[in-house]
Amino acid sequence: MAHNNKEVEIKIPVLKKEFVAVKKKLLQIAKFEKISGQTDTYFTPAHKNFLAPKFPFEWLSIRKRGEKSILNYKHFFPENQEIHTHCNEFETEISNPENLEKIFAELGMKKLVTVEKKRETFDYNGEFEIALDSVKNAGYFVEIEALKDFGGIEETRKKLFEFAGTIGIGHIEPDNRGYPYLLMQKKGLV
Repeated sequence: MAHNNKEVEIKIPVLKKEFVAVKKKLLQIAKFEKISGQTDTYFTPAHKNFLAPKFPFEWLSIRKRGEKSILNYKHFFPENQEIHTHCNEFETEISNPENLEKIFAELGMKKLVTVEKKRETFDYNGEFEIALDSVKNAGYFVEIEALKDFGGIEETRKKLFEFAGTIGIGHIEPDNRGYPYLLMQKKGLV
């Protein structure tokens, strides 16, 4: 979920024991929101292969959230860098994801991977949304997203890392590539 179409977040891979410990801590300090199953199918256009750069910086996906389907586009910055600081994110709800996939196929868009995850969402004082993700074929992750601007992108990222320390995972190196990239690596696409 982007704030003013700008998303600033960190994603930290964790072991199952760390995942359980973070959940226990969040149940003490944050408000539990919901558990959901999420499926995101990623595509690349024929005229502009999103996987061509060494460090891809664009994603297009159809997201399924229960009965709701969303077309999502993310453009990460800085472009062509291994570590992205933020992204522009645009979403619109769609009523027929199956037909949109057919349109994509007719336009020559290639389906890349599908990310399936179980997500438990928490809110920390309206400042951070924390998602505990169990991702099929990728493992366990803690995603911390800023729900407000803390004074610019760098200052907001600093707050994200401070909060990661608060919940006991500040010492773990974040994942800079994202779920689709991890699954594409396993398939040999990148």
